[in-house]
Amino acid sequence: MDEAVDRRDIREREARLRAWFTRNCDPVQGVVDGLDIGWGGVQGWATARMPPVVGVHLDMACGYATFLAQLGWRFPEARLVGLNIDFKGPHALAQPLLREAGVAAPLVQADARRMPFADDTFGSVSCFLGLQDVEIGFGLEGVRAAVTEAVRVLQPGGGLTLLDRYPAEQTERLMEGEPVEPVDVGECALDVRWDRRVAERAVALYAEGYAAQARSSDPAERERIYRQVYGQMVAQMEHQLGTQGYYVPFGPVQMIVVRKTGKGRAPGGPGIESGQPG
Repeated sequence: MDEAVDRRDIREREARLRAWFTRNCDPVQGVVDGLDIGWGGVQGWATARMPPVVGVHLDMACGYATFLAQLGWRFPEARLVGLNIDFKGPHALAQPLLREAGVAAPLVQADARRMPFADDTFGSVSCFLGLQDVEIGFGLEGVRAAVTEAVRVLQPGGGLTLLDRYPAEQTERLMEGEPVEPVDVGECALDVRWDRRVAERAVALYAEGYAAQARSSDPAERERIYRQVYGQMVAQMEHQLGTQGYYVPFGPVQMIVVRKTGKGRAPGGPGIESGQPG
């Protein structure tokens, strides 16, 4: 397919899915929630740049499954699998979203730090903005454990594509000691410019989401986390609105692609906590 036509087709699919995803929202909420579909153009950029997905592919910490939809559009012959720690609350939309997107992918509920898959199961693995959620809930050791598991279940020669807001150097440090070699590093800024009305709604919602991801059972602790994050985000919002006249909710997404060169660490290795997936 011609590259320009391909980009246009992806944007049209995103627009249709976004209209469905935000169908019950007021206009301001629709703008904020609609970012998840395509994430400001970054998802289409990522699937166009990452190595071709063939065979069985795992998207871990898949959340709403919006990146799985992108993968299905870009690589329709691939057999996709999504994994997330839960599919309740907002994430209950994952399977309906995939149906609406016309993408088939079984969803597995499990902890990315201890995946219920055998070694060398997948031809390729990806994670779009999922590692940051793992860090909020389980710290950097949790992120390291999830990366170790991703390498373990990846077949030798297969590609692991990680997309997050971490600097590439930090992601590379998380993979120290793993049998991988670098393939590509890239960065893509969000194509988003929000006014104050949308920005104020967004920072409140994102702070609430951060507090929920922290997974504390103490209401006072969740409130403390919310107030701290909300204060930081309001300060960033005011700075952007004052200096550039619009608000971009998040910084550029960093992409790092590595290829597995040998066997990964055994399940339950360093950094992986005990317990049942879920």
